[in-house]
Amino acid sequence: MTIFDELKQRNVINNITNEKKLEEFIKNKPSVYVGVDPSFKSMHLGNYYTLITINRLAKAGFKPYILIGGATGLIGDPSGKKAERKVLPLDVIKNNIECLTNQIKSLFDCEIVNNYDFYKDMNILQFLRDVGKLINVNYLLEKEIIKGRLESGISYAEFSYNLIQGYDFLNLYKNHNVWMQIGGSDQWGNITTGIQMIRKVCGDDNNALGLTINLLTKEDGTKFGKSEKGAIYLDSSITSPYQMYQFLVNQTDADVKKLLLALTFVSVDEINSIMNAHNEAPFKKAAQKRLAFEIVKDIHGQDVATKCEEISAKLFLGEITSLSHNDLYDALSSTPSITLNKSTNILDVLVELGVCPSKSNARTLVQSKSISINGQLIEDINFNVDKENSIDNKFSYIKKGKKNYFLINWN
Repeated sequence: MTIFDELKQRNVINNITNEKKLEEFIKNKPSVYVGVDPSFKSMHLGNYYTLITINRLAKAGFKPYILIGGATGLIGDPSGKKAERKVLPLDVIKNNIECLTNQIKSLFDCEIVNNYDFYKDMNILQFLRDVGKLINVNYLLEKEIIKGRLESGISYAEFSYNLIQGYDFLNLYKNHNVWMQIGGSDQWGNITTGIQMIRKVCGDDNNALGLTINLLTKEDGTKFGKSEKGAIYLDSSITSPYQMYQFLVNQTDADVKKLLLALTFVSVDEINSIMNAHNEAPFKKAAQKRLAFEIVKDIHGQDVATKCEEISAKLFLGEITSLSHNDLYDALSSTPSITLNKSTNILDVLVELGVCPSKSNARTLVQSKSISINGQLIEDINFNVDKENSIDNKFSYIKKGKKNYFLINWN
């Protein structure tokens, strides 16, 4: 079984431009690349899906290239966008590129190129002669990424994005033996433009091909990788490893097998065994716990994943007093939260946090000894929650019953 057979088993492959050329690609094991947009300083779990796909090919013997769009990032990819992207300042893009480069290097061994280097010495006339002449305007107008924007309007800059990404592929094909470009399903138009350029320059007997991967969506149809509080980033200073772990543990039974297949290196056979065991006792969340452990391990390391696993278990068992303050805050960061800047009555806090729907319900909870703050049982309905009794002047936590936690952040 080839790596591409495995990718099909994992339901990763969306489309391949040329199955016949794929046979030669497998036989010769040349280079393959994927592009990364420097619109932010960190990738998120949605981006990680593409990255892990090319990493699978690297483990199978294909040389991986990651192209960071220092040039294309100055313009913005119109793919999937209904309006013009906001133009980022040059210093922001430069910082994003530096951060992404370090992040990618920490994840796996690959060649990293910046497509700004392809264009920095090229003037506009040279670009129009060497690149613009290769593609007909009518060809571009048929692209969904452009056609979908014609009614609302598209700038010449974003209209030209397709040419630049296509030329990236041509450049890598000629100079780095890159035969294949991988991208999300929305990148089909950009990938095929590159193949068209390669055909114009190198002839019909070229080896270039493209592979798109299925959009990774949740059961409700939304894109995977975002929580209610925003995207789950790979940078631990933005999204803590525990927040990532808890996000993954909370994935639904309907989604967990798909995510194990797409985002981990656990074998297909073992995933089937994990799911069989999981289905016998879904309430134990065995599959979700394995998903969370594997992804956090691959991104942040074995020790961090083990620590997240331990924190999660202690939180579930109500043994949080044994956690350090930093670990406790991480553990509570994925729970419902509010921010306070002044002393507030306990009943108002409970309603604002969503612990209960009304003050009368809140009063009943307090009087029935069901509410504690920072481990202290609260019995007085006139009790005020204040910063003086917080943990490290930073946060307080409310516990309802045995296992329901809520977080208060203090300004």
